[in-house]
Amino acid sequence: MRPNMFTQIGRESLAALGRELAAWKPTPERALFGIEAVVSVVLSVALAHLLHLPNTWWAAISGFAVMQSRFSASAQRGLHRVLGTIIGALVGALAGPIIGDRPWLFVPVLGAIGGVCVYRANGSSASYAWVLGGITSVMVTFEAHKLLAFGPTASFAMLRVAEVCVGTFACVAVSGAFHVVIRWYERHRPASKVVAAAAKSANAVPPTFETLRHARMVLGVQAGIAVSIVAAMTYAFDLPGFAQAIVTTIAVMILPASALVVRSQKPVADKMVQRMFGCLIAGAVGIALLPLMHGQIAACLLALAAGVWAGCHVQTGKEGASYIGRQFTIAFLMVFVQDHAWSADPHPAMLRLAGILTGIAVLTCVMLIAARLSFLPVSDEATP
Repeated sequence: MRPNMFTQIGRESLAALGRELAAWKPTPERALFGIEAVVSVVLSVALAHLLHLPNTWWAAISGFAVMQSRFSASAQRGLHRVLGTIIGALVGALAGPIIGDRPWLFVPVLGAIGGVCVYRANGSSASYAWVLGGITSVMVTFEAHKLLAFGPTASFAMLRVAEVCVGTFACVAVSGAFHVVIRWYERHRPASKVVAAAAKSANAVPPTFETLRHARMVLGVQAGIAVSIVAAMTYAFDLPGFAQAIVTTIAVMILPASALVVRSQKPVADKMVQRMFGCLIAGAVGIALLPLMHGQIAACLLALAAGVWAGCHVQTGKEGASYIGRQFTIAFLMVFVQDHAWSADPHPAMLRLAGILTGIAVLTCVMLIAARLSFLPVSDEATP
């Protein structure tokens, strides 16, 4: 990997985003997906507030991240998210209090968890469960180094599971309701464009799932090293945004089978750059909107709906900026949805954004060093 690769990818990503915004034209199926996501997120936030969950934004992210264009896909993704979170929370609650006050053991264990989960997620049909399991176990284990007791750690883990379950339930319920309405509409209006698009998506042949052991191993090792570095830095200096840094480090290392076959670091670099752009834009928009809302529920919900819908519209576009749209939405939820209640305080949002950028910076350094050591040959043919 060459450092100027990031510059090239950045130009390409911004150009793709520009084309997407210039060609802004919502189709029925894109609008439908955006509406589903908006309703799911709003319902997730409402339920989290009703249940007095401490991290409303995590429930909101679950409500968005699980949403797919088909109900069956949303249900499967929701099942994987819940199972992965439960298993990860259990591992973290058991291991965390034991190793939390032993940094010489704590840091490499977190790195090993992150590395193994990236390796398995890139080679499993239950990829999403591995991702959530790894992220949750690392978060809970890290929290244990401050709590240093099984009871408080288990309580933290249970809250994380509850937040994920609330968001997932909201998403699956909304997706199921829309599915019923679409089926009813199909019986009465079989020529509907929305229904035709849904049927085309449902009948699409899934891609073959090929994996290369070497590429998976390299991605796992790089993720493990990056997670260890982030854990050590946060352990020593109490850096903010650890959860977002870990999510970033693991998420961008999960690639489709076609990218694994290429055996290039460019697909990861693409995701890193697009995640950074999406997060920076969302951070600027979210932090600018917070003071204007004055904590008014109606205004906050309208702004939340507009941000989610816009992100979904870019995500479902065809101009090459899809990942920017998805990361914009996730980062917008992190920044705009405050804990406990609506607030104009930008401080929590800035801490979460700093965590995302920290994860990207650490992973970039790891990848550049790996390229220098010829850890993963980069094919020039793979670079457009």
